[in-house]
Amino acid sequence: MKKILSILIAGSFVWSGCDKEPKYNAEFAEGDLSTTAFVKFVNAYSYATPVFAGQTTASFQLTYNGAQFSATPIGLGAAFPASPNYAAISREFTQKDMTVRLALGTPPAAVRDSVLFTFKPNFSLGRYYTFFLCDSVTNESRRILITEDDVREPGGTALYRIRFANLIPNMPTATPTLELFSFRARAAIFTGIPARGVTPFIEVPVQGVNVADTFQIRYTGSTTALATLNTVATNGQQSLTVFARGFVGATGTRAPTISTYRNR
Repeated sequence: MKKILSILIAGSFVWSGCDKEPKYNAEFAEGDLSTTAFVKFVNAYSYATPVFAGQTTASFQLTYNGAQFSATPIGLGAAFPASPNYAAISREFTQKDMTVRLALGTPPAAVRDSVLFTFKPNFSLGRYYTFFLCDSVTNESRRILITEDDVREPGGTALYRIRFANLIPNMPTATPTLELFSFRARAAIFTGIPARGVTPFIEVPVQGVNVADTFQIRYTGSTTALATLNTVATNGQQSLTVFARGFVGATGTRAPTISTYRNR
């Protein structure tokens, strides 16, 4: 897998990525995690469309080792688990088959679904992972983007950690990268992030208790917003992933959008 280049600009919190695919984030483990791996799944599949009569959402369900894994369907832009926690996978189940399904209904009620693909995650014990389900699920090399997550605590109570993922698959040739603009910082805190680029976490001051931020995704160097997300909680000691999803030129649920989930 190709590497991503991170650049620290003195005196500011700016991360810049070159036009290459990302490498897993830095390894991290805490305490005795020798018997468990920890995972999150994120639905960033902008092409998903209803496949059953009466279906109104493009939600996924996960089956692992032949049993239901996600308690409820994972909606577009949502993460499983929805809380800051990760789902625990014990030692005996770390190399079993995971099946991704486009689903209608909530277990244990009757569920009509369509198997999209099956894969073998091969989790390493003691590690934290995010599996982004993205791009075309028919393209095996691009339907899943995996990060190994650094979930350490920020260095102080007045700090939170943030990273950015660009999961928009059809970036224009003339403007191939995105930046994430923070209204609170009045600056882009990540810039030059290509499609399928995932930055490392950086630490940012919270600047008060229960202070929210507004984020915009823009083409790098532009002032025109592709999407805006208001009132994002940025409390101390949390770790937050912000990701761009959707499809340039599309409208409705497939339009470029910003979503977030908690890693801690």
